[in-house]
Amino acid sequence: MSAYPSIDTEVLRTFVAIADQGGFTRAGELVNRTQSAVSMQMKRLEEDVLQRQLFQRDGRQVRLTAEGQVLLGYARRILKLHSEVFNTLREPHMVGMV
Repeated sequence: MSAYPSIDTEVLRTFVAIADQGGFTRAGELVNRTQSAVSMQMKRLEEDVLQRQLFQRDGRQVRLTAEGQVLLGYARRILKLHSEVFNTLREPHMVGMV
């Protein structure tokens, strides 16, 4: 097993929402969290999990750093695969002839 910490898919969803919406408040609305909850999630992700700065903050506007851009690509892929797993495994099991 790996010694690396894991990143929850909800945190990745929030991260992608921030990147897409350009701010923590609008992202919070999208993922049904308060702006402060979104900020705390991203602070933990940056400081505790990845130990990398993911955002350049300019007032209320945020932009991704180069490392944030890298994570965004991976996050989108992970979330897509996550959805595919559930869509595939939740399909009804079909047996027989039609």
